Order: sequence, then C-alpha cells, then structure tokens
Amino acid sequence: MQNSSLNRYTRGWYFVLPGLIAMLLIVAFPLAIAFRFSLHDVFLYDFGNQWFVGLENYLYAINDPLFINSVRVTAIFTVANTLGCLVVGLLVAFLLSGKKIRFKAGWMALFLMPFVMTPVIVGITWRLFMWEPDFGVINQVLGFFGVSGPYWLTDRSTALFATALTNAWHLTPMAILVLYAALTTIPDETYEAARVDGAGPFQTLWYVVLPMIRAHILFVSIIIMTSAFREFDMVFTMTGGGPGRSTTVMSILAYNRGIANQDMGMANTIAFTMFMIMAVVAWLYIKVYKVNKEASS
Repeated sequence: MQNSSLNRYTRGWYFVLPGLIAMLLIVAFPLAIAFRFSLHDVFLYDFGNQWFVGLENYLYAINDPLFINSVRVTAIFTVANTLGCLVVGLLVAFLLSGKKIRFKAGWMALFLMPFVMTPVIVGITWRLFMWEPDFGVINQVLGFFGVSGPYWLTDRSTALFATALTNAWHLTPMAILVLYAALTTIPDETYEAARVDGAGPFQTLWYVVLPMIRAHILFVSIIIMTSAFREFDMVFTMTGGGPGRSTTVMSILAYNRGIANQDMGMANTIAFTMFMIMAVVAWLYIKVYKVNKEASS
C-alpha cells in the first residue's frame, strides 16, 4: 500500500526528468560556468591561467562608463521594442479580428513573414535596402515628400531608433499572433453589447477588449522583452554597436570584451549580469501575472 502511494506521487517525475536533465545541461551548467568565470581573471587564449578575484569584475563593471552606457542603451532598446510591438500588434490583431475582414489567413501569413526570417538576414536587408542613405526605401519615400532623410545608421542621434524599429518589425508578428488568438476567445455578444451602448472601435478596444486580455498582453510582453534585451545578431549586423557606441547593447559589449579584448572574465560578468536583470524582471512579471489572474477570476 505504501509503495503504491509512493508511486502515485513520484510517477510524474519520470515524465519531467528528461526535461529537467536537458535544462541542467543546456541552461544551469553554462550559467554556473559563466558565474565561475565572472569571479576570475580569465583570458580567451589562456584558460589554463585563472586568478580568483571575487566580485572585483562586478565592481569594475559598475564603475565603467561603457558598461553604464550599454545598460542605458539596452534599456531604451528593450522598452521601445516592447511598447512598439504591443501597440502595433494589438491594433493589427484587433483589425484582423473584425467580422468584415476577408482573407484573414492570407493577411495573417503576410504579417508572420518577418518573424520566420533570421535576425541576421533582417539586419542585413534593412541596412542595405531600407536605411541606406542614398538609395534606401525610407529616404526615397521621405524625398518624395520633400524631406531630406538622415544617414540613419551612421548618425548617433538616429542609429538606436533605426535598430529598435527594425527589431520591432521582426518581433511584432509574435504579438499579432498571440493577441489575435486571445481576441478570438472573446464572445461576439461582448462586442454587440458595447456597440449597443454606443462604444466606437477604439472605445471598445480600450474599455472592453484590453481588460479581458491583460494576461495575454503580459505573456507576450515578457517574451518580446526578453528577446529584445538579449538581441545581438541584428544590432551587430546593422551597426556593430556604433556609431560612437550609441547602439552598443550589453550583448555587444560582452562580445567586445570577450573576443576583441580577450577578457573572458569581464565578458562573463556582463553576461551573468544580463541574466540576473532578466531573472528579476521575469519574476516581477510572474507576480503581476498571478495578481492579475486572481483579480480576474
């Protein structure tokens, strides 16, 4: 009897165990190695010589203007991506959910195309065909209206905006997909009641739809935020972190420290700091999600 009771509570672990093992090998073990290296002076081509320095790398990073700048740039880049993707994704999903919209499958496939492209391809394509100052699409459109477009990726005042907009274009389909699926769960009677009460499309969206899909908005926002926060490929292919470190996000700074300067200790310090920041943000989001779920139930 005791063995059957024990099997009842341990049987589920047999199904979870493969995933836990994979998680330990893919996530936990590399994190432990990164944390260990962050406490040492380690150089790229001399791993045999390691000196334990404790928290010295972290203290150096906090006092390093380049690290502080990378945190600021990463924060702006992440917030701009999250807000832009949510606003555009919600509006597009709301319009696609309308009854009078035809060929929804075709529109959805069209909107999802940017998401299936790799970040490197997106970065190269936008750099060569969209942001190119002389023959790029954006400056050609601005020139049609008599506006002289700037040198987007080589101007410190516009480079971060250009890279953030490009990355938002790549991530917005994720928001469209999740929010469109959430909108399809809202009964038609809800829209009819709002229409009878005299609510217009945007009033319906703000006062009726948004409160009903708050959990989905929180979910997709944390996905977009984590993706934008660790973005490297697209920014590196577009600007390499320049001009003047105006687009040097934390991932690029970690790459420069580890590869260009061969200082793997500092590179792992930056990388582990990124992990800790996102862990705290994810924990706060989970708390907010639980509170929101309890309030709506």
